[in-house]
Amino acid sequence: MKLGRVILGTVGVLALACAGGVVALRLGAGATDRAELEKKWADGPSHFVEVDGVRMHVREEGPKGAPAIVLLHGSIVNLHEWDDVVPLLTDKYRVVRFDWSPYGLTGPDPSGVYSTPRSAELMDKLLTKLGYDKFAVVATSNGANVALEYNRAYPGHATAMAFSMLPLERPSQTRKVDWRLKWLLNFHNAVLPNWRSHTFWRLMLEDTTPPGFDPTERMVDQIYDMDNLPGALDRQAQYIQANVKLFKTSDVGSVAESVKVPVLLQWCNYDDVISQGAQASVKRFTNTRVKLIMYPDLGHFPMWEKPQKFTRDLKAWLQTVEPAAAGEPQTP
Repeated sequence: MKLGRVILGTVGVLALACAGGVVALRLGAGATDRAELEKKWADGPSHFVEVDGVRMHVREEGPKGAPAIVLLHGSIVNLHEWDDVVPLLTDKYRVVRFDWSPYGLTGPDPSGVYSTPRSAELMDKLLTKLGYDKFAVVATSNGANVALEYNRAYPGHATAMAFSMLPLERPSQTRKVDWRLKWLLNFHNAVLPNWRSHTFWRLMLEDTTPPGFDPTERMVDQIYDMDNLPGALDRQAQYIQANVKLFKTSDVGSVAESVKVPVLLQWCNYDDVISQGAQASVKRFTNTRVKLIMYPDLGHFPMWEKPQKFTRDLKAWLQTVEPAAAGEPQTP
């Protein structure tokens, strides 16, 4: 009897502790501190530039005056997605990367608008302020949508465009998702909508990459830290909702027809987030030539999975289109 009371008491204490933890997290106890994160993640070449009232996190690396490359990360992540790629490019290129709104350490937008057109507008104003006029654009996932919209709305700056993940149609709504990730997503949405755990983000990376790829603590930590900033998940949800509306009400992929510079498509066959196929994607670029490279062993984060292979092919292609950097016209 005494043992039973001890067990019941212990269970009760644990239940109260768990309930208290949930309440604390709902009240913002899990939110990360911006000042601390800037010390941690905005080190080295990082600096901040205010554009249209938005404080944007930027890095510029490589020789000044060298051909410029602008890197656009995907959704949920930030400019550190390119950490393993940048050192392989900076011997020859001036590499510019930034946290495009609403991700990373870039601050809230006072306009309250989070959408692909708004992200492209901020990109244009940022690069103009930094003094970049002509450059190649390398983009992945939702960053590819921003890049394509930027090229459509602000033509004449991109001299070449490379994509790895390219959502020209709405990402798959039927792909098989790890049951643990599904459960955690439902839990977070129902109980802790403004906070995500380390475990959730690790499972997210594992679910979209090939077997055997083990996300590093740094990869998981950066997502956890920056996506748990106050209001970050809400701003990201607004962005995703705006994208979903575009996919449902318009032909998003038609923006590819605006591209008139050389295109590289580094197609990662293991990825099943992107719904349309490689050849269907190539066909959308009706006014330029496309080089297609297929990777059967790469998933949604090729720049993390095999950065040397990914960057080797990107760099080799960039060297073949360098005349475009001087403004020479390209024909399909």
